[in-house]
Amino acid sequence: MTLLITVLGIVQGVGYRPFTARLAERLGIRGSVRNTGGVVEIRAAGDRETLDTFIRLLSEECPRGARVTSVTVVKESDGDLPDGFTIIRSRENEEHTPVLPADLPMCDACRAELYDPENRRYSYPFISCTDCGPRFSIMRSIPYDRETVTMDAFPMCGDCASEYRGDDRRRHAQTISCLSCGPQLLLRQNGREYEKNEAMRLAIETLRAGGVLAVKGIGGYQLACRPDDAAAVHRIRDIKNRLKKPFAVMFPDLDSVRSLCLVSAEEETLLTSAARPIVLLMPIDDSIWPETSAGSRFLGAFLPNTGLHQLLTDDLGPLIMTSANLSGDAILFRDEEIIRAKNLAVDGVLYHTREILTPLDDSVVKVTAGRKQLIRRSRGYVPLPVSLEKAGNESILAFGGDLKSTFCLYKDGRAYMSQYFGDIDNYTVRRNYIAGVSHMKKLFRIEPQILACDLHPLYQTSDLAAKWSAPSEDDVLPWDRPNLPVVRVQHHHAHIASVMAEHGLESVIGVAFDGTGYGTDGAIWGSEFLLCRGAGYERMGHLKYVTLCGGDEAARNTEMTAFCYLPDGGFEPGHTDSGVIRAVLKSGLFTQKTSSMGRLFDAVSAILHISRENTYEGESAILLENAAYRAITGKIAPYPLNFPLSFEEGQITADPVAVIMEISRAYGEGSDVYALALGFHYAVAEMTAGICLRIREKSGENRIALSGGVFANEILTTNCIALLEKNGFHVYMNEQVPANDGGLALGQSFVAGRTLI
Repeated sequence: MTLLITVLGIVQGVGYRPFTARLAERLGIRGSVRNTGGVVEIRAAGDRETLDTFIRLLSEECPRGARVTSVTVVKESDGDLPDGFTIIRSRENEEHTPVLPADLPMCDACRAELYDPENRRYSYPFISCTDCGPRFSIMRSIPYDRETVTMDAFPMCGDCASEYRGDDRRRHAQTISCLSCGPQLLLRQNGREYEKNEAMRLAIETLRAGGVLAVKGIGGYQLACRPDDAAAVHRIRDIKNRLKKPFAVMFPDLDSVRSLCLVSAEEETLLTSAARPIVLLMPIDDSIWPETSAGSRFLGAFLPNTGLHQLLTDDLGPLIMTSANLSGDAILFRDEEIIRAKNLAVDGVLYHTREILTPLDDSVVKVTAGRKQLIRRSRGYVPLPVSLEKAGNESILAFGGDLKSTFCLYKDGRAYMSQYFGDIDNYTVRRNYIAGVSHMKKLFRIEPQILACDLHPLYQTSDLAAKWSAPSEDDVLPWDRPNLPVVRVQHHHAHIASVMAEHGLESVIGVAFDGTGYGTDGAIWGSEFLLCRGAGYERMGHLKYVTLCGGDEAARNTEMTAFCYLPDGGFEPGHTDSGVIRAVLKSGLFTQKTSSMGRLFDAVSAILHISRENTYEGESAILLENAAYRAITGKIAPYPLNFPLSFEEGQITADPVAVIMEISRAYGEGSDVYALALGFHYAVAEMTAGICLRIREKSGENRIALSGGVFANEILTTNCIALLEKNGFHVYMNEQVPANDGGLALGQSFVAGRTLI
């Protein structure tokens, strides 16, 4: 009998066709296999029993990077089939939306060849096969073939061509290359260019001597230096204009990570996963590399994802690997950008000429209360989709937020989240974001029928949605589908909806804590307790409003923020004119009412004289958490604090000023700073549980969703989960997308799909 078999899932760019051919040849099945759009199409002839085995093994024995979601079978009349089994030319097919692979780290087989002096790919930095190598970052279009990725610039040598047609793991490997025909290592240094082994030798010498190099990775350029060389680390800080934020460190192997950091089973799984993310770990000795860690109690550690990174760290040990862009700018990924960059005062550029089409930062993840928390979702995770049921039959483009910007394309039950871009107010970030929308829209063949964006009228992403829906002649955006409906989703509702989307929930009590989000009453929200059901929500509680001045400056100047909580005494800023602030607050001009939890953390940090400004997002809150952690490790009892609760206009409110006043009084009387910091964290967790209990009494809802950037705080999150579970709640968090604004687009897609059903 002859069957037409269609396989859906991650089946392109992962060696699925050669796997199918080997399996068919093993079972004696005749026929062919080809890519067709985003799926694999197989024609197979054999007896019923053998074909049943073949169909079962298509899922059970699939390649390392593959994930089969469905196999459909249609019986055909016997036709002309080859005597054996062949891989035939791909064809376009717009019937199915594809699931495409993320970039894959070097596999164990390629690693063995990399170290084998007898192998012709010995020490080849760009070694790859069907199980590993760049994928999404080099894809122009689908089907996934040599001519649709940037490897088409490198014609195969005879040996590679023979392997491509052979029967081992490089059969139809689209990234196949070697020292003779593929991308080659180049070092641009002191006006000269070096190649291959000489480039590697000089690069290692430069880094060992304390130099700084720009290194081309899978998704863009990185700055590299030794983490134990203070002068080199300071040079990178000067290049990036990044004075305090910690740097991630790449280690050669898991044992070297363990020699410096505590690694749990969950963290080991993340470190060695196909995504190869940066994992935030606790160092064994918190004094390690102070210039690199910059006061953080975590060390961002990750393992090599390419042969080039492996060779460098094998020889030099751990290396800082951080994106080469100026802080706030988009990641640099074009060779000409690096060569022209005037601020890039490095000792050389280590690169190759394989083009990167899609820039990708390294992903960042941590483990909190035994659960995975994505901080940044990018290389290794993108473009793998999030399953999103009951989101409607219309395709959706959700624009996300302005900070930590990402977008989401939804179709056929799958939400395709983009990579992290950064703050879209920056021109370079906005440029990459717009290009990313156009590229992913084309790659996945998704033409949006619904647009979704944040409720904030002044967000850049909201402006992009408006311009798409009603373009003018002055717009230069590469979009041509006007007059689409736009669903505007309240910021914190989108945070909670992203958790609901991930876990398939229809109703929850949502707790959204962050810095800012435009509220339906025009105030700045940020400590929201929402009863969410389907596409709707009801605001059930929040912190009492406090009047802040300074606009965006309030997010940077924590001293000014703290004074706004206590304008009548209790805290006097040291570097800000309190008289001016008091006058502005009295006039009501240039002020805003806020329920922000993020600003409350900032204020407490300033009052305890821990941090008076945020030189990077969340710095003061991070330092406040560090102080609380010192109380835990030092067995210092938390200072007892609590938030008075009351009811205002049918909502439960907690009074932050009462807590701030008590902290200020206790600090002034000499109470321990660490005890106060820990007591504040515990008080926020207890307030959270208390309000959720009251909402449950009214609604009967027993599921809790925690989201928002403040929940990156491990002490707060761990205690919230413990208290809520102790009271019988089922607690859910973001695990596939970040809880910060990087996950907003998923929540917007969830709400928009249900709103217009």
